[in-house]
Amino acid sequence: MQKFTSDDFVTMPWKNGGGTTVQFASYPAGADHASFEWRVSAADITTAGPFSLFAGYDRSIAILQGNGIALELDSLHATMLTRDNKPFAFRGEQQVHVSLLDGPVKDLNIMTRRACWTHTLEKLQFSGSMQCAMQADQIFIYNTRGATVHCRTLAGRELECGIGEAVLIDATDGDHVDLSASDTATLYIARLTAKRNDQ
Repeated sequence: MQKFTSDDFVTMPWKNGGGTTVQFASYPAGADHASFEWRVSAADITTAGPFSLFAGYDRSIAILQGNGIALELDSLHATMLTRDNKPFAFRGEQQVHVSLLDGPVKDLNIMTRRACWTHTLEKLQFSGSMQCAMQADQIFIYNTRGATVHCRTLAGRELECGIGEAVLIDATDGDHVDLSASDTATLYIARLTAKRNDQ
């Protein structure tokens, strides 16, 4: 069980040089654009333009702040994405052009190398107590707004996850994580599953 705060985040240029990304976590640690197997990051989008190409990766994106974006994939259609939408999944080799709906946004990005990992990304709002099923080899929990969340694994490990912080939990800690918050918290939960040799 590992906690990530702003002291751990790394700011780096986009692969295409069009902006900057704040990397929350990646595997393996220290990997660059060409070698990471999975990565969780956030980016500020201030102008219209293309996304970087990541051939061989699967991607999911969600809006953390701002009024939203329009994503045009392979020049075929546009998908509107706001904070109220579910995360949107696409392939890293698709040609993606983004337009701002009304002002700049901050987005959350999950990327997994298709040959090595699969992932899902969901948005969760809750208050009180609940169990969050692992259902993966690793689960990455990002607290985007609201209350601080207390995380406790079946192995007895505990951490406080405040706004703008994240927790990475391994399946060896148990099949679920107990979450509790004194008020409403908004989380994004990425489940990361390594592909086996027979997959």
